Amino acid sequence: MRCMTGRMLVLFSCAVLCAAVPSQAAVKIVMAESWDGPTKNLQQIVDGFYGAGQINVKADFLGAKDSEPDPWFWLDNQFSALLVKEVAGNANYNQVGWYQEKGSFPVLKNNGVDDGLVFDGPAGAGATAIVTFSKPMTRFGFYMNPNGPRDATNAPEPEKFYTNRFYNDAGPDGSGALHVPLGGDMQALVYDVSRFRGANTWLVCFEDLDSGANPGLPGKTQTDNDYNDFLFEVTAYGATPVQPLSFGALKAMYVR
Repeated sequence: MRCMTGRMLVLFSCAVLCAAVPSQAAVKIVMAESWDGPTKNLQQIVDGFYGAGQINVKADFLGAKDSEPDPWFWLDNQFSALLVKEVAGNANYNQVGWYQEKGSFPVLKNNGVDDGLVFDGPAGAGATAIVTFSKPMTRFGFYMNPNGPRDATNAPEPEKFYTNRFYNDAGPDGSGALHVPLGGDMQALVYDVSRFRGANTWLVCFEDLDSGANPGLPGKTQTDNDYNDFLFEVTAYGATPVQPLSFGALKAMYVR
């Protein structure tokens, strides 16, 4: 991986971004009031970006409808560049990177081939970076290392959170879900914001506490499930629509 100055991230490949595995049922989530205060709730933040009432953060994330993919990752087939821009963050130590989606639990190498670090700690809103791939990839997603190299609540090192929820444990300690969704905690919400930012653009919103715990008041519970801890936009340039893989072929990747 070669990182260029200016904190700009562009992922080069020969592909186009599409959705992933078609879901059989809508994904349900549990979201609560942010411990950062009412003005920091995800709905208020998103309203400020795209306009009040344009996006319902509890109902418009990808996977919330029966026809949408679950789990989520990106398929590519002839896009020229992917720009990632941080738009908001509420923690100083969260790290965010990309990983190649291979249909099995990622083993992060930070080698710029299978995965790579994008944002390291308090980069700040507006920060970008440029990364080039040494080879074309067909599927990828993003991960968060909550609190960076330090242990986080219910996420001791080296645990990471992934945009593909199937890679996140179920419940706060992996012993089983305490609330929906089942089969893997939803640690990131992804929204299609193409109509506001141009074609092939998504907003990714990470929760940096283990969302498998029951949310509630600070000091009483272990998470607020506010999904406002690291927000960034992903834009694929030069993309053209393609046919996704068959449902059977994609589903087979997740049969255990």
